[in-house]
Amino acid sequence: MRVYSQYFLRLNYCLKNFYSYLIIFFLFLSSLDAVAKGTCQPKFSLDQYPQKQVLKESKKNPVFVFFDGSLSMQGFVKDQAGQKNLYRDVVDDLQQISENVGTKTFYHRFGSTVEPIAENEIARVTKPRFYICDKSQAKCNNQETRLELAFKAAKANKNGTYIIVTDLFLSNKQLVGSTLSSLTAPLKSILKNGKSIGVFGVMSSFNGTIYDIPAKEGGTIKYKDAKKRPFYIIVIGDQKNINRIKNNLEEQHFIDPGDQYKYALITSSPVLQNLNQNKIITKDNISEISNAANLKFEYSGNNLPVYNFDTRKNQKMTFDVKNSEIVVPGTEISSFSIKENLWLTKETNCRKINDSDWTQAKVKSISSWKANENDKLSINLFEKFPLKKLFTGYRYFYVASIYADKPGNLSEETFNDWSMRDSEAEDFKNTNPVVFKTLNLVKIIKILNSVAKDVFEPTLVANIALNFNLVKK
Repeated sequence: MRVYSQYFLRLNYCLKNFYSYLIIFFLFLSSLDAVAKGTCQPKFSLDQYPQKQVLKESKKNPVFVFFDGSLSMQGFVKDQAGQKNLYRDVVDDLQQISENVGTKTFYHRFGSTVEPIAENEIARVTKPRFYICDKSQAKCNNQETRLELAFKAAKANKNGTYIIVTDLFLSNKQLVGSTLSSLTAPLKSILKNGKSIGVFGVMSSFNGTIYDIPAKEGGTIKYKDAKKRPFYIIVIGDQKNINRIKNNLEEQHFIDPGDQYKYALITSSPVLQNLNQNKIITKDNISEISNAANLKFEYSGNNLPVYNFDTRKNQKMTFDVKNSEIVVPGTEISSFSIKENLWLTKETNCRKINDSDWTQAKVKSISSWKANENDKLSINLFEKFPLKKLFTGYRYFYVASIYADKPGNLSEETFNDWSMRDSEAEDFKNTNPVVFKTLNLVKIIKILNSVAKDVFEPTLVANIALNFNLVKK
């Protein structure tokens, strides 16, 4: 019995050693395979998506609401027969909407100055009396909208959300020189801090006087016969809070087919996401090589998607991605750029390639981009430097880094039909319009866009790599 026991002990020892050696052997093979795979691409540094600093969320998230108290706003709170009054409905709900967004809400009235409003006096905003100035005539200029004062206040608290309700009726003299600087300076600071500006335009009934319409001969004129006119809600803050307010407004108010409502988001961060970081890219993004010989799609180090395949000189390739996957809704990217490199080697077998076998091609421009109308960004691979210029019988490794280069002007197009210039104002007034347009609205949006472009920095959208053998026909 003792002999058998010793036998089994020895057998168990041998089996343990055998399995240990077997594991070591397979680890050795996999390390060889890893080395082989590593040598199938040249050494290069890959552009990385900058990691945004995540600020610790503050327990204090105040909301500051500013109501334009200029006299022209009074017409929004008086009913107009046969017209829907959205102004009163929206303002009534702004208190609840604001409280849903932040921890505490502070209310203000602005015109030529900014004044706080007690919470129990908010109901006055929907009454005509709110827009009448009780001060002496020398101190009472309630026909003026000093929008820059509200913007300056929005710079004060980085954790705050700012909601400005106004008719945005600004003359040219308010959009030039030192007045313009006082408008744009706080906006640059706001956008640099990662905040965005949501602009909501709402067509509402109007029954009152529109002041400060520029006349051709100089001075200003009035108009009393408008029945409808847009007002605007400008929200400054985090995109998530802007979206929350947008959703609340749409769900509660802009539901009838006849409601006219416009929206644009102005931001220095129009890139929704990096496609590599979230591994959005698949082999289907280049549909033309779906049936290519030896096709293999994989993510290598640094989340780099690599297309491995064999191809010929006449192959056309387009990397397509949906704009909705890379562009923040309500914004636009008007220009992209491509940073690219190409390497080649005579050795086509990955296991036989050494790092020194790769040669970098001296080609500066290889591919081109095109933003299609059907919600697609297309990278036309090897369009500028076609495959027919390459040698057959070689292996090639191509890397492209795709950048969002410039924000677009979608918001200007959105609001164009509600806008008029100073030079057009008197002629427009003389047509006795029922719906009165907003003075210099597009110019104001252009100013906001210009500030966003000044602050914007090119942002990496995606890195892709093609690892291919160029074979003969």
